[in-house]
Amino acid sequence: MNATALPGFWKPALVLLALTLLLALPQAALLPLLDRDEPRFAEASREMLGSHNFVVPTFNFAPRYAKPPLIYWCMAASYEIFGENAFAARLPSLLAVAGTAVLLLRWGRALGSQAAGLIAALAYSLCLQVMQQGRVATADALLIFFMTLTGFAGWRMLDLVRTGNGSWNLWGIILAVGFGGGFLAKGPEALLPIVPLLVSARWMGWRGIASFLLILALGLLIVAAWAVPAFIQTHGDYWREGLGHDVGDRMVTGFQGHGASTFGLYLLGVPLYLLTFWISALPWSPLLLLRARALRLIAPPQDWTDCYLFGNAALVFFVFSLMVTKLPHYTLPAFPFLALLFGRRWMAAGLSPALPLRTMLVFGMIVTMATLVVVPWLLAHGGNPSPVGDLVRQARGDLQPGTRVVTVDFAEPNTVWEMRRVVLLPVDQIAPDAAGDFLARPGSRAVIMTRAAWLKAGLDDTGLKVYEAHGFSAARPVAFHGWPRLVPLDLVLVITTQPSLLTRNGN
Repeated sequence: MNATALPGFWKPALVLLALTLLLALPQAALLPLLDRDEPRFAEASREMLGSHNFVVPTFNFAPRYAKPPLIYWCMAASYEIFGENAFAARLPSLLAVAGTAVLLLRWGRALGSQAAGLIAALAYSLCLQVMQQGRVATADALLIFFMTLTGFAGWRMLDLVRTGNGSWNLWGIILAVGFGGGFLAKGPEALLPIVPLLVSARWMGWRGIASFLLILALGLLIVAAWAVPAFIQTHGDYWREGLGHDVGDRMVTGFQGHGASTFGLYLLGVPLYLLTFWISALPWSPLLLLRARALRLIAPPQDWTDCYLFGNAALVFFVFSLMVTKLPHYTLPAFPFLALLFGRRWMAAGLSPALPLRTMLVFGMIVTMATLVVVPWLLAHGGNPSPVGDLVRQARGDLQPGTRVVTVDFAEPNTVWEMRRVVLLPVDQIAPDAAGDFLARPGSRAVIMTRAAWLKAGLDDTGLKVYEAHGFSAARPVAFHGWPRLVPLDLVLVITTQPSLLTRNGN
């Protein structure tokens, strides 16, 4: 893009970037880390920064092979700038969503309609599922950014070859970066945009396809720069555990309870994502029904670009529909392609862009304003999703870097994240009947347990300091009459008052 294009693209791009970040800030900054995944990613990044081992991440000082390292690198860089907190852990996801929105704006412009690109950008960044999953400290938003980059770069290369309007060498490098970055963000899912690309390139013959394969080989070299040292350091365990266990188990089993337990339930769940899409894509999914005839939703694709966009989205839905493990956000990589297809069809039908743009902006602002009001109110009235954080703040003067911490009748990743603000040792688990013996040993020691376990243990509190906190478990929602319900938590932190045998530097 030359300098004359700056007023036409970069100004709206910067406004779009600022808007998507501004609307996401309250949610990212006000809430403590939730669920099981956020604390794991955030803590692994903090431990990576502390150990200076940027090849193999750890959680609670044990190897964590669940995901490749790019998200940990991004979070560690964010910590260096903003400190070790929930907002800094979520910032890479916020930037990835905003970056994807800018990519869609640019793609729309390349298609000849910046309005279509703007509709797509807001349809993606301000839909319900992205406002939930794109503002958390996980790898999904980063993966989607690189998959969209791969799709856009591949489309741009094909378009340049078809029209003969320029060289595609630079876009070949961008394609390699997109593929390599996507693999480093989350793994094999980054391969999916390659399939529609190769199908669309079949008219170029074997020579053209071979060129794309060479570019993909360059992407693999980017991955290998990390993968080879990781393989050596872990003797292959990173690949066996990360690909075999984390990815493989999700395909054939209900990983962590998310999936069908019988073959019949599996068959019933295959079309699940076709149903959840209409909720996940709010507020723009109803517009598809309201303007179905004008958008020609059931008509054949209008051109090869339509086929390309639809092929990318359909492949994501197809692959993840066949997997046993199912979560609503698994199909989010399809949303940028669907959003652009929606924006393109909307403008091609001669409809005014005002309706979708206004709908999505109002929806985004309502969610943001509700977050600014509801979240502080809930936190002030006992709606605490991190009672462990309360315990750490209350006991900060009694906890020490060398305090040995264990949990009883309670195990959540958030415990490690919150305790690591003060304590520099691993957090372990012990049986309920071992708590008394553990506290009686020399040195500074602490036990986190449920109030029920504390009352059952009947420990003599002489020489102990006891702190209590009430909240709920965001990591373990349970079904209640068919609806998810948060589990209330009453936690107790018991600390011995003996001096620690360790200091912050471990001596």
